[in-house]
Amino acid sequence: MAVSVSLDDPKESGAEQAVLKFLKSRKADFTNLILDESQEYWQKKFNMDGPPSVFVFNREGKWKQWVGGDPYPEVEKLVVEFLGAK
Repeated sequence: MAVSVSLDDPKESGAEQAVLKFLKSRKADFTNLILDESQEYWQKKFNMDGPPSVFVFNREGKWKQWVGGDPYPEVEKLVVEFLGAK
């Protein structure tokens, strides 16, 4: 399962429409959320300054995080590994 979380301010005029337009252009046909928390909260909670960031969780809830760059070759390998684990 994939989920995207936008850090755009949902209270900002037009933010939700802009996020949905972007996701549609990327064919992101999975669950898409807009986080309604302060920047200070998510920076501390997710140990990041800002996007992009990718999190991959295994079946036990353990996760690996990538911040910035192009992590997708590594992400794909880890997803395959996690899916094969029993």
